[in-house]
Formats: sequence, C-alpha cells, structure tokens
Amino acid sequence: FSFPLAYGDQATCLDNPGSVVLSHETAQKFFGEQDIIGKVLTMDDGESFKITGVLAPIENNSYIDDMDVIVSLNSIERIKTSDWNWLWTMFETFIMLDENADPQLVQKKLDALPEQHVGQTLKVMGYTYEDYIAAGKKWDLYMQPFPDIYLQSDGIYTILNGVGDAKIVAALIGSAIFLIILSCINFINLSTAQFTTRAQDVAIRKILGGSRTGFIQRFFGESFFYCLIATLLAFGALIYSVPSINQSLGTNFNFSGAEYLQLFSFSIVLIILVSAISGFYPFLFFNAFKPVSAMKGELRTGKKGVRLRNGMLVVQYVLSFLLIIGTLTIYQQLDHFMNADLGFEKDNLITIENADWTGSTEEFANELALLEGVEGTSVCDAVPMLISNGDQFTPDEPDAGAIPLNYALADEAYLDLLDIELLVGRAFDKSYATDTAAIILNETAARTIGWSIDESILDKRVKNWSGTYKVVGVVQDFNFWSLHTPIEPFAIFHSDAKPNGGYPLTRVLVKSFGDQADLEALKDRIEAKWNEFAPNRPFEYTVLQDRFERSYQTEERFGSVMSFFAMLTIVIASLGLFGIVVFSLEQKLKEIGVRKVLGASVSSIVMLFSKGYIKLLLIAFAIAVPIGFYTMDIWLSDFEYRINLGVGVFAVALIILLVISLAISVVQTTKASLMNPAEVLKDE
Repeated sequence: FSFPLAYGDQATCLDNPGSVVLSHETAQKFFGEQDIIGKVLTMDDGESFKITGVLAPIENNSYIDDMDVIVSLNSIERIKTSDWNWLWTMFETFIMLDENADPQLVQKKLDALPEQHVGQTLKVMGYTYEDYIAAGKKWDLYMQPFPDIYLQSDGIYTILNGVGDAKIVAALIGSAIFLIILSCINFINLSTAQFTTRAQDVAIRKILGGSRTGFIQRFFGESFFYCLIATLLAFGALIYSVPSINQSLGTNFNFSGAEYLQLFSFSIVLIILVSAISGFYPFLFFNAFKPVSAMKGELRTGKKGVRLRNGMLVVQYVLSFLLIIGTLTIYQQLDHFMNADLGFEKDNLITIENADWTGSTEEFANELALLEGVEGTSVCDAVPMLISNGDQFTPDEPDAGAIPLNYALADEAYLDLLDIELLVGRAFDKSYATDTAAIILNETAARTIGWSIDESILDKRVKNWSGTYKVVGVVQDFNFWSLHTPIEPFAIFHSDAKPNGGYPLTRVLVKSFGDQADLEALKDRIEAKWNEFAPNRPFEYTVLQDRFERSYQTEERFGSVMSFFAMLTIVIASLGLFGIVVFSLEQKLKEIGVRKVLGASVSSIVMLFSKGYIKLLLIAFAIAVPIGFYTMDIWLSDFEYRINLGVGVFAVALIILLVISLAISVVQTTKASLMNPAEVLKDE
C-alpha cells in the first residue's frame, strides 16, 4: 500500500518479529515527538516491541485508514500456533496481481485451494472435506477489487473495518436527483406563472420591434440570474452545514479544493441547463400570442401547454410519493427493530471489558455483586451483539456430520441475567462438578443436528478437537447478533471449559436494578472498584442497550436524511402546484366571472376547478404505488426480520399530499371566485 512513512523504511519495517509501526497521532500521544525509531513500546501483556516506523498523517479516505498501531504479523504467537487451521478465518488477505495477470485465471487457481488445505484441517478434526460439503457447508476463496470493498461487501463477515451500504448510497443519490428534477420542473412552472403577469410588457416590446433574439436573451438572462443567486446561496448553506451534517451522520466529511472544483463545475452545467429550459419555455409561451390579444388580457394556452404542465405536475407528485413512501417504510422497519422480541433481556445490562486485567475475574465479579444497585454478575467471554467465537462440532454418533457452532463461555448466572428461557434441561450448576464438560444448545443447533427438543436430548454429546461435551439443556432461540441476520446454531459452554484453547475470559456482565439513570450512577461505582483491582488500566465498558441501538444506527441516520429529503420534496411540490394553480386561474378568470354572473356559487366553482388537480394526484399515486412497493421490497430484503408492506404506508402518503393539494387549490380558487365579476369582464 502507498501509506507514506514519516520515519522508517517502508520496505523492511515489519519484517522482523517484535516490530511495530505507529500512526502519527499515536506517536505524539505516547512520546510527544516524531523521530522515535528504535524506541520500545510495551504492550499490556508485558511484551516489548521495537518501533521501526511512524506513519505520516493521512486523510481518512481509505477502507484501511484506521491504523493506530501496526504490529508485524510474525510477532503474534497465536497466529503461529494456528497456522495449520484453514478454518480460522480472522484475516483479510490482500494481494497485488501482476499487471498482465488474468483475474479469472487466478480465481480458478484459488478455487482449488480449499479442498487441498481445508481438507487437511478437517482431517485433524476427525472428518473429511467431502463430509463437510455433504453437510451443506462451503468454504470459498474469492477475489474482490480493493475499491469495491467498502460498498460491495454485503454478506462478507471477515472484514477489516466497517463498510458502507451500496443500496443506501444509491437511494441518497436517487433522492438528490429527484430533488433536482422537482426543482427544475418547479422553476419552469413558477417562471411561466410569473411571466404571464408581464404579458402586456412583452406585447408592447413586440409592437415596438423587439427581436426574437432579444426576447430569448432577456428570458434566459433572468433565469440565469435567479439560478446563479440560488447556487451561491446553496454553496453558502453547504459550507455552513457540513459540521452539522458530520455530527448528525457520524461522518468526518470535509471538502477539498478538488471536490469544490467538481461541485462548481457541476453547478455551472446545472445552472446553464435549468436556465436554458426555464427561460426558453416562457419565450415559446409568449411568442405564440398575438400582441393585441396580450394587450387586451386575452392570453390563452393550447391543449399542448396544458398537457405539458399537467404532465410535469404528475411527475412531481410521483417523486413526492416515492420519497414519502420510502421514509415511512424506513421508520416502520426501524420501529420494528427497536421493539422486537430478541429472546433475551437487554435492559439494565453493562459489560465490563478486559476483566482479566484485574488479576482475578471471578473475585472482581464477586466484588461488583456487592455494590449498591447490582442485581447480579456473570463471568463470560461474550454477550449478545458481541459474540465472535465459532468452531466446527460433530455429534458423538456414527456417521454424523460436523456443524458450525457459534458459542460463548459463561458461568452459572449467565442465563438468569439475560433472562434466556430454558426449554429442556437445566442451566449450569456449581453442585455439578462435571459441568466443566457440559454444553447448552439453542433450538437451531438442536434442529440442525437432527435432535428432538425434549428430554431425549439430555446427555447426548458433541465433540471437536478440544474435547467431548455433554448436553445438559436447550434454550429458546434468541438473537445473539443483530436482526439483520438469521439465528444460527449457538452453544454456551461452562466458563471453565476450554473449547477456545484455554484463553482467559475477558468480560463481566453486570445487571442493575432500576432504570437507565440508575445504571449511569452504577457505572461510577463500578469504575471505582475497577481502579482498586486494575490501577493505571483504562476502564472500558459496554451498555448492551446502547450497543443494540448502535447496530441500527445506519438505518436511523438513513431515515433522518430521507425524512429531510421527503420534507423538501413536499415543499417543492407544493410550490409547483401553487404556481400551476395560480397560472391556470389567471387563464380562467373570465370563465369564473361568467359563472358567477350566471349564478354559480363559490363552493361549486371551487369544486369544479379543484377536482382536476385531485385527478392528477390520483394518477400519480397509481404510478407511484407499484414503483414504491418494488423498490422498498428490495430494500427490506436485506433484513432477516422485516415488516410487511401494507396499505398503511401508501394511504398515509396519499393523505399527506391530498391534504396539501386540496389546501392550495381550494384557497387559491376561493380567492379567485371572490373577485368582483365586473373587474374581470370589463374589457368585453
């Protein structure tokens, strides 16, 4: 990679064991100076590393830019001891192809590696690669171009950093395009409505010999001026709002000079395009009228002009419907997430991280249990939303195939604190010395193996390279990851078991009495106890409810942006409708006057002229419904637990625009109907 070093040799800095490269910020944090090559950094386990490089400051624009400390891979003992295990997929591997290489040919060679190497790993575990494939598993290697990782990694679990969502990016770009189209249509409609009030001025200029070129320049010039002013205001608003956008979306976005230049170039093209369209259309509009008719106020538009304006209004309605439908669907799905039954209790739970730093995790947990406000504690290595353990296990039966099990190690209090329901059997119990070799399965694991969820499952066994474990219970399925993914086979091992090779348990789960405010006060008491056990060590914790909410932060932020877009769309569409209503009523003032002279009531006139806009709204609704249903069904397909799109979302969208449209058309038509007929008929 091309990340530059401020100090050190980029080619050799990570060659030797015990080598470490620091980021620019980390070097300043620990040493206060930059030229620190050869100095020593001691890790939390007491191991020392020699500093061989310092990164130069880098912009946050790379998938792998989150680098504080880079340790040479050959320094990590667990990597050396796990080198034989091709099922230990904890890493991404980056390769640089020869410039003349054929990626498809390289991929074919990669396809042959799993059977060769994974097969050897599986033999150590007691079964064959063929058994693995026959059990419905797969183990594939495939290549992905580096620029595609951030937005094209859906369904990939082994990723170095967080990634984005291509569908969300596409939706935001589409919404922005919608707004541009709406704005262009709106500007044309409002420009036309504005210029009709100046028809006599145009007529006089034509009578006095005004040229067609002069009219084009005038209309285009005025449109260009309006667009230019609007663009300058937009740039000012953009610069002012970037900090607020970063804060609300959790981003660190800053415009560079090149990006400003791109925006400026795009804006110039947009200004010219919108100015040309919105200026040229009024010119054609006025050019079609005779000056004498214009002087007498006899402006009339043909059927083509009416169809064009109505068509543009329908487009505005359709785009408005789509954005409102999208926003409502996102919020319904988010509400479904927040209120879903996860199968465990997430409230009033806090996890203390790195508990092994205390010297005695069990003693530390026992001390925490005595604190005011603590209902109970549990020593474990994983809690829902923070589970990363997994391995292959085989039922201890003839011809049984292996299944993958995600798992946690926990003590006897774990199930009670999380309020996970036992369906069969029992939880771990200190009175059973053999529980160190016991296992508790979830429903999905039992069904995947093929066992019935009843008393017959008790005392059955599963095994892998670490040993054989007896089933003592089955718990109800619960979402140990987010609701984006289905529930997979899961197991709970006793805290003294060693299915992970005997690594120490690093977490203490604490449940508090009371509400969230009590939990905040409890954290201070827990930190004070931490400082007694692990002075000079950072106190780190996770509130389970907060972790749960953060897992849906992307959808929440997406919903906020879509809400803003939808609100803008409604405002723009309303202005567009206002312009068309005003324009149409100006064309029909004499008709309204005649109807009033002949005895028509204000209400009948309002009803007559308003129903045309309601008809256009219903046409747009009929177009938007199938499009909105199709697009939102695609978006919802990413969620394992999703809402069903009902009529409610579409009905609310219709009601919102129906109320706004009726309000605009009724108010303006009523205003026109209340005019004195003598004023509009006096030139006849």
